Amino acid sequence: MGSAIWIRDNEVISSFGDQSGWYLNGQLSVNVDSLRIGEAKRALLLEPDGSLVVPVGVVRAGEHKFTLFVPVGTSSEVLARLERFQLRTKVTFARSSGSVVWFSNDSESDLGTLSQLLKVHVPELAFADSTILGGISSSECYTGLGSAEIGDLLSDLDFIDRTMISRILAGEALWGAEISPGMNPTELGESFTRARADFNKGCYTGQELIERVDSRGYKTPRRLSNFLIYGFGSDPGDLVNRVFEEDRKPVFTVTSAEAYSPGKSVIALGFAHRIGGEFRSQHIGEDSIVHAVGLGEISRVLAHGES
Repeated sequence: MGSAIWIRDNEVISSFGDQSGWYLNGQLSVNVDSLRIGEAKRALLLEPDGSLVVPVGVVRAGEHKFTLFVPVGTSSEVLARLERFQLRTKVTFARSSGSVVWFSNDSESDLGTLSQLLKVHVPELAFADSTILGGISSSECYTGLGSAEIGDLLSDLDFIDRTMISRILAGEALWGAEISPGMNPTELGESFTRARADFNKGCYTGQELIERVDSRGYKTPRRLSNFLIYGFGSDPGDLVNRVFEEDRKPVFTVTSAEAYSPGKSVIALGFAHRIGGEFRSQHIGEDSIVHAVGLGEISRVLAHGES
């Protein structure tokens, strides 16, 4: 896979006030008070029942200032959700814009080199912790610059990802594709959840569902998965939102798909559904054969000739 960089525009909500850290600590799934100035964490903003409002990148920008990076088009809903429980808390919110830079590598040490390269090219980045999923390490960082401006700063790099291939190979869920408002966020898997939820902090809104599913081993009715699809002769885009069924019951739902020449296949992200108490590993249809693959494991599976 090598190195890949994926840049996404985000909306930014800044939180100011003496009680800003205290208030956000009760609303986000991570301990924001533990952040040093300039540090970042990935987090979840949830409804009281644990359903997802948005995934968040939170940066400590000052002693009493935090910036929340949220998907484009969601800042109004996020503000309404944050202000719902604000009451007399001394916190002020303001909106602006920024970007998230997601980057990955199939070597954890090379990921560190890549983060240093980003620091050289792009000023004032705040980095979240890296995660390892299958054989791929990834991380993300946050900036007030727009994606076009970041693209210009990184124009001499030849591995900025203009397609979905690297994201699919890394098993990285995307807002609007695999991630949607109101969903159960634990369906995105243990790695996704544990990278965004602190199980040692105090209470926060929506915590109960996250804690319960984690303690029960992520036994959700569906779960995020990678797929290898063979024999599909049409545009891979035609697979997006396609549901593969058995006996009128969903087996696999594809959310992102791209042609992948190394395996002469289509690689995809989506959800495997539990049928009769189990998750199927394969579906054979009239126009394709679909194999469910562990997140981040496509490259390894193809290299070993496994299915």
